[in-house]
Amino acid sequence: MVLSFSSCEPELKNARVLVKSVEITNDTVKSMDVMIGDAEKTVTLLDARFQNGIALQGDSVILDYIDGRENTLRALVVTVLPKPAHEFVPSDTLITVDSKSTADSIQ
Repeated sequence: MVLSFSSCEPELKNARVLVKSVEITNDTVKSMDVMIGDAEKTVTLLDARFQNGIALQGDSVILDYIDGRENTLRALVVTVLPKPAHEFVPSDTLITVDSKSTADSIQ
C-alpha cells in the first residue's frame, strides 16, 4: 500500500516584471497587466502589500505571487524597483514674475 500526501497550498512564485497598465477604481488599486517573459498576464492586487511605493505604468517590479483563476495571478507582495535619478540643471535664463503686478493684471 502506498500513501501519497499532496499539499493543497499554492506555490509561491517570484518574477521581475514590467507593468503595462494599472486599474485603479476610486482609491483602490485593483489589478495590473504585466509582462512576464513574452506573456502578458493580469495580476489581482486586492490582497497585495506594496514596498517602495505603488507601481505605475512603465515601472519594473518584483512580484511575489500565486496562480489565480482563469489565467490570472494573485499578488502577495509587489516591490517597486527604483528608477535611475535624472539630473536637473536649471537654465541660465530664469524668468521671474512680480507677483504683485501679476495679481493686479488678473483683477
